[in-house]
Amino acid sequence: MRFDTVLIDIDDTLFDFRKSSYQALVKAFSEIGFSFGEQEMREYEVFNNQMWKSFELGEIEKDFIYAERFRRYFASIGLNADPVEINRRYLLELAEGRNFMPHCRELLQALHGKYLVVVVTNGDTYAQERRIEISGMAQYFDYVFISEQLGTKKPEKDFYDKVFQAIGPARRKSAIMVGDSLSSDMQGGRNAGIPTCFYGKKENADERCDYVIEDLLNLLPILEND
Repeated sequence: MRFDTVLIDIDDTLFDFRKSSYQALVKAFSEIGFSFGEQEMREYEVFNNQMWKSFELGEIEKDFIYAERFRRYFASIGLNADPVEINRRYLLELAEGRNFMPHCRELLQALHGKYLVVVVTNGDTYAQERRIEISGMAQYFDYVFISEQLGTKKPEKDFYDKVFQAIGPARRKSAIMVGDSLSSDMQGGRNAGIPTCFYGKKENADERCDYVIEDLLNLLPILEND
C-alpha cells in the first residue's frame, strides 16, 4: 500500500463551508435588520475570496481579513454598519454550522482505523474546533492542525514540515494531500513534496493535481490501488 496517511482539508472538502457561511451571514445580518440573500452572498464573496488569496500568498495577516472583508463589502453597497461586530456575530454563527459535503461521513468511516487521517486547515481556530466538536466526526480525525496554532499556513512548506514533525517525518513518503483549493491544498501538497488529490470538477484541475475526484468516495480506490 503506497498511502497510509491522508492529509485533508475541511472547508468545502469535508464540511460544506459555503452553505454554513451563507446561513451564518443571513443570521448575522438579520440581527441588524439587513436582508442578506444569494445575490449579497456573491457580492460579499468577491471581497472575502480576494483577501483569503492574499493571505495564502503571504501579502496580509489573517487577523486583517476578518473585519476588513466586511468593511470593503459595506463600502461597496453603502451600508452603515460595524464590520467588527458583524464579523464577531458571523464567526459565532459559523461555529455552529452542521453542513457536510456529500459522502463525507461515509468516507471518514471507511478511512477510520485503516489510514492516519490528518486535518489541515487555514480556518478560524474557534470556528473550526467548534464545528468539529459538534459534527460528531471528531472520532475519525487522528490529528487536527490549524494554521493559527502552527504560526504558519497552507500552502507554505513550513506548515507541512511542522505537520510531519508532529505525526512522524517518515509518513511524508506515504502521504497524500486532499482538498478543494488549487492555491492552498494542491500548491501546499506540491510544496510539501507529496502527491495531491483535487476534490472538484475535472475542468478546474491543473498540473498541480496528481488525482482528481468529483465524489469523496472516489478517493478510496486511489488509496487502495496505487
